[in-house]
Amino acid sequence: MHPLAHFNFEAHRKTGSHTVSGAPSTQPRLAPVSPLQDLVLAHLEVARTLASFIPGLTPELAADRALDAIHMDTGLTMEPHRRGLSAAPKPPARITAAQLGQKAGLSVHTMNLRLEACGLQRRNEHDEWELTDAGQDYAEAVPCPLQDHSAHQLLWQPEVLGVLEDAARSSSMTVGLS
Repeated sequence: MHPLAHFNFEAHRKTGSHTVSGAPSTQPRLAPVSPLQDLVLAHLEVARTLASFIPGLTPELAADRALDAIHMDTGLTMEPHRRGLSAAPKPPARITAAQLGQKAGLSVHTMNLRLEACGLQRRNEHDEWELTDAGQDYAEAVPCPLQDHSAHQLLWQPEVLGVLEDAARSSSMTVGLS
């Protein structure tokens, strides 16, 4: 579990402590929150919130983006904290739908339709691909650079090709992978 998963950001922002009021605390009460602390905590809260509702966005990646934003807004170096993130085990290599399609001899369009047909992704209200609950086992949503046209990109474990092959064998899907 991510180290910040149990941290109560809202209680910390309001009270200077990360426990809910009335609950016993083993830590001393911190000094009142400064504007700088408020800014840092706000970035961390945004990261935690985004990781909780963007399917496939890992808390580690969200924290990494928050560290970038904290550095940009405050000038504080975040490298010691980033090293802490990099000490976490690395997830397996992930590839785009286009790269999956290349491996299977399919166009990116066909691969995306195949991933959708298998219930691993769907189009959202902005006509962007997003992970389904089942898809979260095989991919993650990674924020795209600001100049990109979408908010995130889905990166897949190469092993998802086996899932697609199994689905092709057990259903009437006839395009590629069989």
